[in-house]
Amino acid sequence: MTEETTDLTPYLDGAYAHIYFTLTSEGGSLYGGEFLCGSDKVNNVNIAAVICTFKREKFLLHNHREICRYLENSAVLDGTNIHFYIVDNGKTLDRAEVENEHVTLIQNENTGGSGGFTRGYYEAVNSGKGFTHVLFMDDDIVLDCEMLLRVYSILRLRKPELDELSVGGTMIRLSDRVTQHEAGSVWDGKRLNSIGKDIDVTDSAAVFETAYYPEGNYNAWWFFCFPADWHEKHGYPLQLFVKLDDIEYSLRCADRIAVINGIAVWHDDFDTKYAGFQEYYIKRNELIMTSVNDQKGYSLWQARKLCASVLKQTIFQRYFLADLIFRAYKDYLKGWKHFLYTDTAALNKELMAACQPLLNDEALKEQYGVYFDEEKYKTSRTEKSHLKKQFLSLNGILLPSCFYRKDKDDFYISDLAQPRVTNFYKHRRMLHYDTAAKKGYVTKIKRRKLWKYSFLLFFKCIGFFIRYPFVRRGYKKHLAELADFEGYLDRMKNK
Repeated sequence: MTEETTDLTPYLDGAYAHIYFTLTSEGGSLYGGEFLCGSDKVNNVNIAAVICTFKREKFLLHNHREICRYLENSAVLDGTNIHFYIVDNGKTLDRAEVENEHVTLIQNENTGGSGGFTRGYYEAVNSGKGFTHVLFMDDDIVLDCEMLLRVYSILRLRKPELDELSVGGTMIRLSDRVTQHEAGSVWDGKRLNSIGKDIDVTDSAAVFETAYYPEGNYNAWWFFCFPADWHEKHGYPLQLFVKLDDIEYSLRCADRIAVINGIAVWHDDFDTKYAGFQEYYIKRNELIMTSVNDQKGYSLWQARKLCASVLKQTIFQRYFLADLIFRAYKDYLKGWKHFLYTDTAALNKELMAACQPLLNDEALKEQYGVYFDEEKYKTSRTEKSHLKKQFLSLNGILLPSCFYRKDKDDFYISDLAQPRVTNFYKHRRMLHYDTAAKKGYVTKIKRRKLWKYSFLLFFKCIGFFIRYPFVRRGYKKHLAELADFEGYLDRMKNK
């Protein structure tokens, strides 16, 4: 067996270096190997790992079994340096099945990912166990428990000047297990820019190139480890329920985020998931996030987003979602105090009730006389665009009904999670269908909505430009109160 060396020059760039070896053998066997390093000084590290879950027992219990088995057999990780807190927002887990020496179960109201993760964080730092770091992990990931040891080792060996270092895990798509979705990301005040998107992690050259990626300013909470004292210096995460909470907290607190090859989790593709009520959270939370982190006002940009979002939902015949977007901007403009006293669980119930429910195939046939047609669906995914005609007619909304197509059984099909504008061109009635869940809902064109929303947008935008600077300053000024989780718990007890 002989050792080969590799020219590392192309992969060296100042602070970055990749060290690896290859072996060739003729008749030999490889029994194992390790990367080892020595250090005169190591840091004390004690991690509180927080998992927030809501009625996802299949994923959660699988990960629970793997974690417990790993910790029971680990020569390094034990009860003195890592402990898990599972926050059960659905209150469906059996305490006797989940709790043990490595895991504490916390029953919680359904306050979303923001509330669940923050509750676990709060309980951990107030447990008296002296945690130095907190690790947030999604409940629906597929976890290789070796990631726990790798994060622990990095933090143990970090240099003194990196006391504020946080460590993020990349996300690899569960659908094929080799395509990287994201290795950290950058929020520039207007949009999200994923780093390392669509990289094949089996391609060594592509993986080495990650050394030259820009450093992100946030990492998603599917796997994110940060100093436990952030709550003392910066406050707790804002109670945004879902969406953009991870971005906001990183922007507010993170000094430097290390996203390192070899620390990753598998997660379902986001492209196949869609929950309409989250449109409210995306719009409202972005406005709050840019306000409290003192990013540029971008009032014109936010007004354009309002118009574009409402127009898109109008074209998609999802008028109830256009209404939710209007409500998101309205609630933001009510100011920081309104957000401070919002009952997040009650609000979420209202938002979900405002959306059309998804019906199974039998209910769709019985109530609307529609059904999932495979041929229609395939055609909808490959249908050609008519850009000029669609633009001039506002995707057909301005055309008289006599120009509309004669659909078989008087309906057409669009994918629920990935609708295409072309699918709605000159179609009266649509089945919005989730092929994975085999559920959907039916909508039909309402031309009057276009004129109603156009009228509303004109006045809403004027009101937004007038009030936005004042409201924005209010959120920034009262950030300490918004990030006070103890105050939030007291308000929820006295509601």
